[in-house]
Amino acid sequence: MRYYFHLESETNIHLDHRGREFADAGGVKSYAVAMARELAREDKWLGWKLRVIDAHNTEVICVPIVDAVLSGSSS
Repeated sequence: MRYYFHLESETNIHLDHRGREFADAGGVKSYAVAMARELAREDKWLGWKLRVIDAHNTEVICVPIVDAVLSGSSS
């Protein structure tokens, strides 16, 4: 199934129009957390959210970028 990774702040949205194919939602969630941790390396993304939507327009996971920094601080 195709999943879309949108970046959202309080005032902006960057839509992912291409998406990525994943075999299952577990893989999508792991990828989203890793992506959020990578984005958190740049201060400009702090306070944003990574919202993952499936091909049926259903939210799969929403990862706040700040939380990704905190959860990734021990690695």
